[in-house]
Amino acid sequence: MPADLLSGSIIIRIFSQERKPEGDNPSKWAEIERREASLWRTSLLLLVLLALTVVYVADKSVRPLTGRFGELPYGLVVLIVLFGLYVWTQRREIARLRNYLQGFAEGQSRGPSDEQLEKLFEVVSRSQTSFRELIDSFDRIAFSISLDGRIQVVNREFANILALPFASVVNHPIEEFILEPGRADLERVLPRFIEKRSWNGVLRVRWKKSNEVRYYDCTIYAVVKDGSVVGASGLARDISSQREAESRFTDLFETLHEGVYISQPDGTLVDANPALVRTLGYSDKEDLFSARPEDHFFNPSEFGPLLAVLDRQGFLRDQEILLRRKDGASIPVLNSCVAIRDASGQIVRIQGSLVDITERRQMERRLREEQEFVRRLVACFPDVIVVLDTDGRYTFVSPRIQELLGYTPEEFVDGTLEERPHPDDRDAVMKFFTNLVSGKTPVGTVEYRTRHKDGSWRVFRANASPLTDSEERVIGVVASARDVTEAKRLEQQLLQSEKLAAIGQMVSGVAHELNNPLTAIIGISDLLRERAPDDSSRRQTELVQKQARKAAGLVQGLLMFSRPSRPLSQKIRIEDLIDRAIDLRRGVLDSCRIAIALEHANDLPAVDADPNQLAQVFVNILSNAEQGISSARNHGRIEIHTGVSDGKLEILIDDDGPGIPAEIRSKIFDPFFTTRRAGGGSGLGLTICLVIVKEHGGSIEAQSSPLGGARLRILLPASKFHAVLHSGTASPQRREGLKGRSILVVDDEEDIRDLVSEGLGARGAIVDTARNADEAWNRLSAKSYDGVICDFNLTGMGGLELFDRVLQRDAHGAPRFLFITGELLDLGQVSSLERKGARALQKPFQVSELAAALEKFFADLDSRPM
Repeated sequence: MPADLLSGSIIIRIFSQERKPEGDNPSKWAEIERREASLWRTSLLLLVLLALTVVYVADKSVRPLTGRFGELPYGLVVLIVLFGLYVWTQRREIARLRNYLQGFAEGQSRGPSDEQLEKLFEVVSRSQTSFRELIDSFDRIAFSISLDGRIQVVNREFANILALPFASVVNHPIEEFILEPGRADLERVLPRFIEKRSWNGVLRVRWKKSNEVRYYDCTIYAVVKDGSVVGASGLARDISSQREAESRFTDLFETLHEGVYISQPDGTLVDANPALVRTLGYSDKEDLFSARPEDHFFNPSEFGPLLAVLDRQGFLRDQEILLRRKDGASIPVLNSCVAIRDASGQIVRIQGSLVDITERRQMERRLREEQEFVRRLVACFPDVIVVLDTDGRYTFVSPRIQELLGYTPEEFVDGTLEERPHPDDRDAVMKFFTNLVSGKTPVGTVEYRTRHKDGSWRVFRANASPLTDSEERVIGVVASARDVTEAKRLEQQLLQSEKLAAIGQMVSGVAHELNNPLTAIIGISDLLRERAPDDSSRRQTELVQKQARKAAGLVQGLLMFSRPSRPLSQKIRIEDLIDRAIDLRRGVLDSCRIAIALEHANDLPAVDADPNQLAQVFVNILSNAEQGISSARNHGRIEIHTGVSDGKLEILIDDDGPGIPAEIRSKIFDPFFTTRRAGGGSGLGLTICLVIVKEHGGSIEAQSSPLGGARLRILLPASKFHAVLHSGTASPQRREGLKGRSILVVDDEEDIRDLVSEGLGARGAIVDTARNADEAWNRLSAKSYDGVICDFNLTGMGGLELFDRVLQRDAHGAPRFLFITGELLDLGQVSSLERKGARALQKPFQVSELAAALEKFFADLDSRPM
């Protein structure tokens, strides 16, 4: 068989060995035999001793064992004996062969005998059979080929590939079976092979029979005879599957979008795929590999710690690093790599992938910006935004909740909707929520009350809609809720204002009718008080007058609130007005044992204001303070401080009364709101104060006082001019009182005419009366008068029309008109009258007030230059 050629070479080598020199001493072979026999004897002795020892141990210690374990020592003895027999027989075989060889060596001068050759070939034949079986069991191709390309030796693997018997392969040219490589290819590389006498590598082979291409990992050595290469022999392993896998890997390596690299431990790149080359901005691999390792890192100092982590744990997963492109720009990537180590554990290679996350970072940045935009939008949104799950549990609450209800968002989250509304509103809110979750209501609005952290109840209006997932399933509710407590209050105020407007219109319509009888009552009671014969009568008339003035004040307040007039602006000192208000309330304050403390800042600016209206503000505030203190105890203290704050005049009025509870502080300026018992007040005092202060461009607010009671803080704009009208300015020379003045009283109410006529006549005036404008015109045409007291709203021709006719007739010699009216005149009307030389007095009034107004009117006229 072909394998016999391989085993035959062994025989040739044996017979081709150099002969032993004849001078060798054959006794050396005997000495070797003796030593070998001694060795075998010693081994057998040791085996016997071991057997005896086992028997001894079995007899002494193992004997108590029962069953199959009791026979174990004897089985060991049998095995040892059999092993000894085997060693002995093998020793005899080896010794017999050695004897043959020794005899052959001793008789080499005369050649081996036939018996020796027969024995030797018997041994060699057995060796050949074993060797041939070994060669045929290889899973690789074993071959030997001559230099002319003729196959000399192959194993079974080669024959199986060709599906031919050995006889059809051996001694045949190799080109009968292989197309590639051809003879020309072999002759081209043959000189270098003869020179090197070995070659290893991958060989591409195309088989002639199947035309199939296979790849083999080959190791080929030259066959040398007498110093010359006569052929080649070697082994070849089929690596086609591996080569195909490598090809697929290469294709994958080249087409991956992620960058793949292989580098040395110092960062020097060994290989990289095109994606990495493009990512780093290089033209090709050579261009990439020409850069230094530190040039690839935007922060080269990061490489050391990166390598330390890799050395410690052997791999990295999604480690974000910053690389530098060829153009110098930074590029964030995710690095995943593994360390390849040698047998000593040292890192010899690093291989991994780099994922460009520039777009991801841009998307994350845009997402963060959008989230920040939404967060800020939600934060600055005037409503509170809430999200609830289908169980009614809060999962998100915007920060606005802290401003509206005093709770932090964390205090709301994980709480339930059911526990928040007012008990009376809970059922409606939960029904609304259930309809949203069930899909019955796509969007809706509900109003409910909920408790503030300070314990007060606030009114909220919520707009809500279902929250769905990507599959349009309802997963909760999103809602915006707005605090409408103030809006509801304003709605109530608007309703109240509308009522007041209706009342104002009604009062305005009947004011003349109301003020005329009140004027008569006040005037007559004043006259009766002056003429009262005793103290009892005087007190009774004062009581009538007091109640009439109270009714007149109520009508005046209603008129002012329903149709507030614009203030008549003058430059005044605020100290003078405060002193005037205190003087008006001095008697009541003293009777209640309430002390007044004043503290005025230096160089206070003047204010442009209507002195009468501002005085009414201070009177109302002092009245409220007095009543608050009196309800708590029989003495108290009021402090008034004036100063400048932020360019405005500031007035602080403090008292030590019971104060204003926080829950009603925002309501004290509401119309008709009062804490006094029924019938104790109209609830319009502070409302009128608010209206007047706002008309003057200022503000008023209630606070807690350092004295323990209430503080009212008033801010008024300071005057741009410094000239101030002082109430104490000396009057010019004029005639004393009204004595000798001729006055015409024009009013369609007889009682008013009689009252004014009697009162002014008692003060020395010469009084005539007229029932209407026509009668007054006739009297004015027939007689000259110093002054005319005329009702503004006369039946038929009005008082203003009469006044205009008089001015047209005699502009310079016309009498001075003082209009009396039950309506509130606005600033335009008052200014128009003053420009024409007329004045106005509000009904109801006392005769003394009318007389004082006339005296001042005439005094102003007398002080004018001629």
